[in-house]
Order: sequence, then structure tokens, then C-alpha cells
Amino acid sequence: MRWMLVLGVAGLAWGRAAAGASPPKRPWAPQYKLRPDEKQRLTPADVVGPDGIVYPNWTRCGVPGGIPTVPAAARIEDFGARADDANDDAAALQAACRAVGAKGGGAVVLGPGTYCLDRPVTVRRDGVVIRGAGRDRTKLVFRYAVPAAGAAFYWPPAGSRVGPDTRIELHCRPTGLTKMTVSLGGKPLHTWQRSTHSGNTFSTYTTGRAAIGKLPDGRHRLRGEGEYRDGSTTSCEITVQLDSKFPDERPIPASHGAITFQGLGADGPKLPLARDGKRGDTKLTLRSAKSLAAGDRIRIEGPATPRWKALTKNACLWGLYRRYELRVERVEGDTIHVGQPLRIEFPVIDGSFVQKVVPIRRGGIEGLTIRQVEDLWITAVLFENAWECWARDVKVRMCGRFPVYGRAAKWCEVRDCVFDDAHFKGGGGTAYAGWDHCCDCLMENVETFKLRHAPLFQWAASGCVIRKGVFHDSDAQWHAGWTNENLIEQCVVRSVRGNGGYGYGMWASPPEDKAHGPNGPRNVVYNCDIASERAGLWMGGMNESWLILHNRFVVGSGAGVYARTASFDHTIRGNVFVLKDGRSPMVQLATDDCVGVEIEGNALYGGNGQACLGPAKPAKLSANEARPLPNDLPPRPQPAVPSIYEWQKAHVK
Repeated sequence: MRWMLVLGVAGLAWGRAAAGASPPKRPWAPQYKLRPDEKQRLTPADVVGPDGIVYPNWTRCGVPGGIPTVPAAARIEDFGARADDANDDAAALQAACRAVGAKGGGAVVLGPGTYCLDRPVTVRRDGVVIRGAGRDRTKLVFRYAVPAAGAAFYWPPAGSRVGPDTRIELHCRPTGLTKMTVSLGGKPLHTWQRSTHSGNTFSTYTTGRAAIGKLPDGRHRLRGEGEYRDGSTTSCEITVQLDSKFPDERPIPASHGAITFQGLGADGPKLPLARDGKRGDTKLTLRSAKSLAAGDRIRIEGPATPRWKALTKNACLWGLYRRYELRVERVEGDTIHVGQPLRIEFPVIDGSFVQKVVPIRRGGIEGLTIRQVEDLWITAVLFENAWECWARDVKVRMCGRFPVYGRAAKWCEVRDCVFDDAHFKGGGGTAYAGWDHCCDCLMENVETFKLRHAPLFQWAASGCVIRKGVFHDSDAQWHAGWTNENLIEQCVVRSVRGNGGYGYGMWASPPEDKAHGPNGPRNVVYNCDIASERAGLWMGGMNESWLILHNRFVVGSGAGVYARTASFDHTIRGNVFVLKDGRSPMVQLATDDCVGVEIEGNALYGGNGQACLGPAKPAKLSANEARPLPNDLPPRPQPAVPSIYEWQKAHVK
């Protein structure tokens, strides 16, 4: 059957504004709709692609130089572990990691067979790699559980001293949990109560500082109690020795990961900017840079002030939105030179600041499978305050919260992994695969099954790439918090609602969402294959200059792309849209402030045959073609450059 040209601009139903009315304005001066010939506007954060589109710069994404092959330094058997004996090997793995880290790093080797972990393991030294014999040969079974009685103190041990900095952490059975309380000697120290987004929370903590001044030094009963929706309670008690002068430096395995690679994080004062940090800047002027030196790692952060939240219509009640991590190359007075350009602005008016960070570096996990036995909100592998870390050839079966996850990470990489299902999918931040508070991280060749949201970016994720992945039974998400300049390319997404996903192929949270807030500029979807029950791409608003290029969207009901609330300046080019409902347009600009959108060279199968509907008029509408819904799926687009990420790696210095 011959192609039919979709109606041009003049023939589309806009829901026209009154004659002579001024068109809606963008909510701020746009920065990201750039042309290659606008040399004065291009910055080191921009790359002119082979198609003439100006892209974000992803040339420094993932582990610098690629994931290394780290020499073996120890065998877990040397520290008392034995495969297939069903005994707890957590202490052996922790001791091996600590010993290898103290010697400067190397791989802790686990042989073929099954090892068991009854407690979490935390790696805090650089250069430590946990390596199995392959994900089909080495298995870790994570068996940590809250005792059958329903409550226990994870820390401190019974009979130990408690100083001001001692962590006091209570764990309770999570199902139906509504409240946890901690008291010492009958004096209340801490209370946790369930909120809308508490998810499968099972732990809460305070420190000994909460008891100083309330009780004299000496022996006291430490009590924890959990309360439940059905009115039942559970409790535990231990005796501890309160000592107000005890400098507690005991390392405690982090309970939010079965295996956690954990850096120190923020270290030192917040150093306010003296001049705005602008997009593309590689030098920052501070009020004082005396505490910084070349080689320091820093984060730059723009607080979510009332001014900024009003500008972006952000109704979210919490969260972090504008953050990036960088290496200081040199210091000249109060000006620091950094190794990469800023991707977004960090204005002085919002109190933007720089702060030194101390990450864990060059750690990894390789060649094994992790299975979690208990339904506890614990991530299988967590990179937290981590730089240049990785997971490779890892399978996670039934994670408690996330399978492998980055939080406050930079230049990290997840490669050649399989993530299969999660215990808990009841909402509140669970069952995701992606990047959170991360920058310049890479996820490649990952396959997931039955997660809620995968692939995903959230909370200031910036410059990250997810590519060549297959994501079954979940939706793709820019889930929260002003994510910007991230790329999803060459991925397959099969979205359903049964696992807690929303049913859209791809979803970007809206500004009025009090739990997520809007997402930021120039996120890119390139050469992907998306199938969904609802709209292919749902954009909630305040999204500037997204690039939607050369994808196939197969949609059960709804538009191919749905945009609202100042979602503006997008480029939608070279896509194939298959709309099965017979009613929906290829693109729906649902509010009149969705201005500056360019819709060119797309193919529409089915739907209502129209390229664009809604009150907003696109800036360009050309060479789009429509055809009746076929019996068989039309082929995916074949862009001249299959991977814009690989093209940048090959052509950009």
C-alpha cells in the first residue's frame, strides 16, 4: 500500500488561541536548542553529531579506560570460607576484602559453588574486587533475616559500649509495620513512623548522642519496639554500657546492601560560589578555595530554593535536583579548574556551593550470582559515594530492593548483567535498575525481568548512558529530580503494569508530583524499541529540548508522544509509531506552553492518522507520513549511525 502524507501545519486541529493572542512563552530562557553553526553558543558540554544535531557530551562516561582486569590477591578460602557447606561466609568475605584493601587492592577470588552470607558485607577500601568463577558457577545466597521474634538490634552488640557516635540500629519485620521506637533506660531516643513512600522499610537508627545528657554513664537496657497495622507489637532488649567519652570507631557493615562499596562522601565545609556556574564552564569561582587542591574530588550543588521551585513549578516535598561531581585539576586563588564542563547552571542566587567528597574508587564485583532469600528492603550490590567502580557478569535473583544500584556515583559501570525479579514491588522506591544521584555512569548489555522501573534515572542523574539493554515487564523512567543529559540508546523496553510499572513505554515525572518533581533538559532516546500498554513517551512537564530520534514505539492505547506543562523545544525525528487504538495522534502537545517542538520525518501506523494534536503549534512539522495499521509490525528505523554514544567515542577528543 502506498504511503499517505500526513496533513501539514495548516490542516491540523490546534484548538487555536483567539486571534491576535500572544503565543505562550517558555518558562525560562532556553539554552539547549542549539544549531551547529551557532559557534558562540556551543560549549565543551556539546557535541555536534554526524546528523547535524547538537548532543550532550558522553565521551567520558563509564569507567575511565574501561573496566580493568585486576590481579587476584586472595582466595576467600584463605579466610575460612568453604563452598557448598551451607555455613555463613560473611565474616570470611569481609575479612578478605579488608585485608586486600589494606595492601592496596586486588581481587578476592571465590571459586565455583555456593557461598552463604548471613550478614551484609561492606567494602570501604579502594581497589577491591570481589570475583567469582562466572555467574553460572559461583553463587552467593544472602540469608540475612530479622529473627523470628520480629525485632532485633543490628547494632550495637549486646553488652558493648555506646558512645556519642555509636550507631543504634533497630530492625523489625516489615510487613504491616507502622512505627518503630528506640529507648534506653526507659528514655525515648528515636521514633520512626510510616509515611506514603516508606515502602518496605524494616530498619531505623539513631546514635548514642541522643542519650547523652538524658542518662548517666553506666549499664542500661536498650529497647526496640515495632507496631503493626493489626495492632500487634514486637520488641527486643539488650543491655549496653553508656559511655559519653567513648570514641566509637568500629566499622559496621551497611545494612542497606548485601554487598556495599561505600565511600566516605561529603568531607569538609560547603564552599559557596562567588559567581554563577554556567553551562559549559570548566572553572568555578568560589568565595574561598583555600581548602581545595588539585586532585580533590568535589560535588557542586544547587539547592532547591523557593525561587527555583517556583520557576520550575516543582511541588515535590523533598529531594535533590542539581548536583554534579568533578575532579579539581588546579587551583588559582579562589578559582578552581575542573576536568569536565558543567551540564546545567548553578546560580549564586540559590546558594550554590562546592563541597569536597571522598569516594571509594576502583572497586568491583564480577562473575557471580546473588540470590536474596528474605523479603527485606536490601539492595544486592550498592555503589554509594563511589567513583570508577563496576559490576560485570553479575546475575541478581530476587533482590530485596534494587539489584545493582548506584547512589552518588561517578564514572561507574554496570555491564553484561542479568537482574531477575524483586521480592517487594509495593511502591516507595523499589525494584529499579538505573542511576540515582549519579553522573557519567554507564549501563550496557543488561537484561532485566519483572522489575517496576527499568531503565531508570532519578535525583540529579546527569550525563549517564543506558544502552544495549533488554528490559522485560517494566517501564523506562526519568523518575524524579531534574535528571538531565542522560541517554537511552539501542534498548528494548517491554512495558506492562503488573509489576508496579505505570504502563507507559517511557515516563517522566511531572512538576506537580509531590513525591518526584520535574525532570531537566536534553535527555535523549536514540534507536530504541519500545512497546507499551499506554502512551509511548509521557512527558510530565518542564522538560527542555529532549531528543527523540530513530525509535520504534508500539502503543496499545494513547499517543506516541504525549507532552504537557511547558515541555518544550523537543526534536522528534525519524521515529516509527505504531498506534493500535485508532484514536490517538502521533504527538499530542496537551497544553499551549509546549512550544518549539520539531516533528520531522516520522512514520505513523494506525492511530487517527494525524501527526500532532493539541493547543500548541509545533515549530516544525514536515515529512511525516501516515499509513493504516498493518497486520505485522513495521521494521524499526535504521539510522545511519546506530549508536550516537559509540560515534562520540570514536570521533570526539
